[in-house]
Amino acid sequence: MKFPPFELERIQSLYENSVEVNLTESGVEPLSLKELMNAEELEELINIPIGYGYTQGSPLLRQRISNLYKEYDEKNVLVTSGSSEAIFLSACLTVSQGDRVVMMTPNYLSFNGIAEALGAKVDYVPLVKKEKWGWELDLLSQVVTDKTKVISICNPNNPTGSILSEEEMKEIIEIADKVGAYILSDEIYIGAELSNLGTISFQHIYEKTIITSGLSKSYSHPGLRIGWIAADESVVTKAWEIKDYTTVASSHLSQHIASKVLEPETITRLRKRTKDLLNRNLVTFTKWVLPYSNHLSFIKPEAGGFVFVEYDMDINSTDLIHDLRTNEGVFIVPGDSFGMDKFVRIGLGSKEEEFTKGLVLLSKGLSRIFPDIFT
Repeated sequence: MKFPPFELERIQSLYENSVEVNLTESGVEPLSLKELMNAEELEELINIPIGYGYTQGSPLLRQRISNLYKEYDEKNVLVTSGSSEAIFLSACLTVSQGDRVVMMTPNYLSFNGIAEALGAKVDYVPLVKKEKWGWELDLLSQVVTDKTKVISICNPNNPTGSILSEEEMKEIIEIADKVGAYILSDEIYIGAELSNLGTISFQHIYEKTIITSGLSKSYSHPGLRIGWIAADESVVTKAWEIKDYTTVASSHLSQHIASKVLEPETITRLRKRTKDLLNRNLVTFTKWVLPYSNHLSFIKPEAGGFVFVEYDMDINSTDLIHDLRTNEGVFIVPGDSFGMDKFVRIGLGSKEEEFTKGLVLLSKGLSRIFPDIFT
């Protein structure tokens, strides 16, 4: 297999730890163990032997993950090393040479790269920016054929922050069901909604759904590298068989900490923290962008730790972000990483003082690069 370059992950890994302000992250400022656990829990943690643990995930952790879904138990969950492994295993499970898959764009461009390496043809169906970001379902219906094995969706969407309505979801399901296609639903931003309205999981309404998710985004714990597949038991069993060839097991210590993260009271606390931080930074961003609104525009995200900003200046998005990174030390994601030039993604999940500092540096850089536009 030959994998295409994963531009988003590569560009972040190269520079995110060497800039003054990193606004490329799509999650929320991580917690420390001391902030998450009390003294008794920390003492328990440091006395756990550092062994393999359960390769499919501990029973307690799988049970707590299954509680996020309707009529699932631990047999419907496979714990993975981050959601990236969950996506990889799902692709290996469902895609073969000569298959076709459909992918929502813009998107986290992982599943498509794996599918191409496996010999599948990827068809892209875009979200369209109108009064809100909406998926082109008429085009989806035309693109899906009897050879389509998987429809890959990110809901809530990265990078637009849009959420599919229940009516849109039902239409997508009808299209998938006609050809017996799986819906692979990346739902890692559930829990990072900016309003009090939640996101409906495809698991609740379509049997041939494979959910991928994890603790890196709305749950604020990317360093645990805990993700999961939630699906029919037969799918989970087959995915576990493939996992024997990849990471074998997630960290035993990470699984223990993740069980704490997914306690009901901790989930409530983390989701409130996420919502409050994202909304405060969105207010700050909205005020910051107002003087530049003739050249920068965005649709208010419904969920996720970012804003997806369109610009009209005559510069490629990758060139723009590297200029800002090199000269001002502020790092944002180019639209090129999502297959959409003339956009940038700016993370909302940093601490408020860090986020404000990043916006100041963005203003400085834009004024330097485009002195006739930004003053």
